[in-house]
Amino acid sequence: MSGDKSQISTNAVSASRCDAQNSQLSGFVAMEYYALMLNRTFVVFVSPDGLYGWKAAGVVPAGVGDYFKHYSEMLKDPKVMHDIAAVRNLASLKGGFFIPRSEIRSAEFIAKPKLGMGGIPHSGRVLVSLTSGKSREFILLGKADGEHIRRLILG
Repeated sequence: MSGDKSQISTNAVSASRCDAQNSQLSGFVAMEYYALMLNRTFVVFVSPDGLYGWKAAGVVPAGVGDYFKHYSEMLKDPKVMHDIAAVRNLASLKGGFFIPRSEIRSAEFIAKPKLGMGGIPHSGRVLVSLTSGKSREFILLGKADGEHIRRLILG
């Protein structure tokens, strides 16, 4: 990663509600750029306590297109989206992350496409600014509702 910014590409998936025993979850698929041109793919879960990211895959070439669709299907599985413990476990695996909601300062939807995405379809970006001064840029893959994702991230 260069400096304080991480660049992440995403595919938004509609929000899924958890049962009363668990927290409300939603999710999207994200590709994070690091070291200027390398990338890795995450499934990102949005919960009331923050963002959980599971590293689903490593480097993906630009011409692969809609490679992320099978990860999007995972986010439609009620068993996954109702199991916050499983989501926390996925995020704790090598390469995963957790951003506590208390560390999220703001989120902004930028409709302009990201340069350098090649043949990977995307719908703009969501920039998440953290209280530490760092930020994460989520480049939305496929047809995604960036404004909806922004609102979910902000709670």
